Amino acid sequence: MMRFCAGVFFFFFISVFSGFGQTDSLTFSFGKMEGNHPQSYVLTGKITSKDSGDPIQGVGIHVDGLFTGVSTDKFGTYFVMVAPGDHRVAFRHISNIPVFTRILLYENGVVNLEMEEKNFELEGVVVMSDEPDRNVRNPITGVTKLTTRELKAIPAFLGEADIFKGLQLLPGVSSMGEGTSGINVRGAKADQNLLLMNEALVLSSNHALGFLSGFNTDVTETFTLYKGNLPSTFGGRAGSALNILMRPGSKESWQGQLGLGTSNGKILVEGPVLKDKVSLIFGGRLSNVNWLLNQARDLDIQNSKLNFYDGYLGLNWEIANGHQLESNTLVTGDDFQFSDQFGYDWANRISSLRYKGILGEQISITGLLADGNFDNAFYDPEGVDAARVQNGMRYQQGKISATWANENLAVTGGLEGIYYRGKPERISPYNEESAIQEEQVGKERGRELSGFLSAEYELGENTGFVAGLRYSGYSQLGPDTVYQYNPNSPIEEGEITGETYYNSGKIKSYSGLEPRFSLRQNLNSSLSLKLSYARLFQYIQSISNTFGPTPIDLWQLSSTYIPPQRSDNFSLGLFKNSKDNSWEYSIDAFYRTSVNQVEYRNFAQIFLNPHMETELVFGEGEAYGAEFLIKKNLGVVTGWLAYTYSRSFFRSQSSFEEEQINSNEWFPSNYDQPHEVNFILSRKMYPRGLFNLSINYSTGRPVSAVNASYILNGGLVVPDYSARNQYRIPDYFRVDVSYTVEKVFSKKGDSLNFSIYNLLGRKNAYSVFWQKDGDSQQLRPYRLAILGSIFPSITYSIQWGGGDE
Repeated sequence: MMRFCAGVFFFFFISVFSGFGQTDSLTFSFGKMEGNHPQSYVLTGKITSKDSGDPIQGVGIHVDGLFTGVSTDKFGTYFVMVAPGDHRVAFRHISNIPVFTRILLYENGVVNLEMEEKNFELEGVVVMSDEPDRNVRNPITGVTKLTTRELKAIPAFLGEADIFKGLQLLPGVSSMGEGTSGINVRGAKADQNLLLMNEALVLSSNHALGFLSGFNTDVTETFTLYKGNLPSTFGGRAGSALNILMRPGSKESWQGQLGLGTSNGKILVEGPVLKDKVSLIFGGRLSNVNWLLNQARDLDIQNSKLNFYDGYLGLNWEIANGHQLESNTLVTGDDFQFSDQFGYDWANRISSLRYKGILGEQISITGLLADGNFDNAFYDPEGVDAARVQNGMRYQQGKISATWANENLAVTGGLEGIYYRGKPERISPYNEESAIQEEQVGKERGRELSGFLSAEYELGENTGFVAGLRYSGYSQLGPDTVYQYNPNSPIEEGEITGETYYNSGKIKSYSGLEPRFSLRQNLNSSLSLKLSYARLFQYIQSISNTFGPTPIDLWQLSSTYIPPQRSDNFSLGLFKNSKDNSWEYSIDAFYRTSVNQVEYRNFAQIFLNPHMETELVFGEGEAYGAEFLIKKNLGVVTGWLAYTYSRSFFRSQSSFEEEQINSNEWFPSNYDQPHEVNFILSRKMYPRGLFNLSINYSTGRPVSAVNASYILNGGLVVPDYSARNQYRIPDYFRVDVSYTVEKVFSKKGDSLNFSIYNLLGRKNAYSVFWQKDGDSQQLRPYRLAILGSIFPSITYSIQWGGGDE
């Protein structure tokens, strides 16, 4: 009775206080009441969006007012066992208007429904992207799921809602500072994060020195980050996985959006190529930020340039009921030059073809083919040494998986393969005055094959677990040259004793089992305890000559002397909801160990190096910490307070002094940031405004410092550096605000966004470097800030089409 009352109260709260309408009750009848009936029948079907026709994941099934514990899967399908009789069945989803049905069930029945998206214009903000109690009932710990709507409730740089910037405001996710690419998750290196677009591999996607990602949120739908415990369907990285789902175009009518801001212009077009069957969506962005650089007082900044672009094209074909084919292509690129000192450019393309189908009542299948191409270059534009250095990676990916599910058990299995082809590194003269001679170095090829199997099982109302196993194997392939080294000496160029050229075939192979396990135990209806373990292998990694990742880093495959990384990830968390899921509380502790982790020797030469192993140091890593989150999901005022305590360390393990760092003693990694606090507040302003506030604090990253300097005969200054990462740069602190107004000039739909990045104008350090102080011979530290001032922006966008309102 109490559960029934709670269900009724939850529905009353959502309907009345949120002000959303309801659909009228629908009636479905299956079979006849007369005769003998079994204990239960199967009720199944598919839930889709009324606006786009796309399947809706996470719709809760409530039979006679009670949540059954069953929700729709990623294909929008559900299976529930229901006793014979006359039932009231409600279908509820946080982002859609609930659908209420009366079902007379006297044989197996199929109920397919369409749900209409809620209109949030006049009501409170909602920052929930799935079933209301997903954080308590999801058996996998360390999962963060966001929607585009949630990202737009966060102040963003240049007025753009951004995936990576949004994730960095959540517990356990950080970056190494302004001007670096990627994210660090639970003390993991940026390249240990698997980045996927609709399950297709993406190697790099960042704009403007890492301030923006290459994903336009106008064409994205949801973002799911797995922080340490990956489903067995994902692999190839030793840290985390971020799967970005792209939004299909409307199948009902043609519509679009135009936007212009201080940093970029953008366009969105979507509609039915064949109504109710084939839809198209296109979104593109082009930068116009150079005029801002021209306003700077610094001559170097005035003479700099920054151009970026991205475009996405998606086609979605409903072949038949339950069978869907989609095509996706993303292209991104940057061109940056700092005065006449240096520059870089890069371009990325990912194309994929994916099939999703439902075979019978309990089996679904997904197939994927993808092709990726990544090119980057950096250049020195002045002097006799003016040169351009290029490298890149081409890869093909194939994946197939099938899922069988009933009311309590879901089993998924499949195969995945990726073929990598490293592009030769090439140096060439930048202009006619350059004295540089053209040269190139070949890069490795490799093949990664994996098989996976997982089972998700609900042991009654309060217990659920997911168990998975992935077997991965990797082979280094020819053509390539393998060097031999003196076995009693460190691996360095002076110890090469010979070389072997392999024209084709396997050169070196690695493989391993990757078990995964997650358990959820509900202590009551709103409180759960979760624990998990996952082993992960990584066969490709980025190599950088800077302290932090950049878009021009090399992608290095495992080879004869570069073994794959392996990590073991543990997590234990407590999750609590209150006030009908309006509030979330969580504490999630983690511990992670890794082997074959890569660091660099001092003054490493990584470009145009045919024997990369001579510049690398291998060792073990360790990371541990805890994440704390308080989050308000519903109401006029929403937001969260997140605190993360995280430590990350590295220790080299070689017996040769030349291959040691800090004499094989533990030292903080470049991305060790013990404390991080994020506060997000969103306030709905009557009638169509939204005010957003973001406050971010984090400990400064580690750095090696100059302890002293010595002056030799002739005036040469020789610095004496500290142990690796013994000191830290100043702590990071930033406040951002934004205000968005909807329907400013157009009833059809437009918006005006005002945002201020770095409201307090704090000069947060990008790095600290040492140079001579004037005419003296002493080396003194200087702070370098990328954005050391207030950065305001204005963005206006207008929608068109979409039918009559």
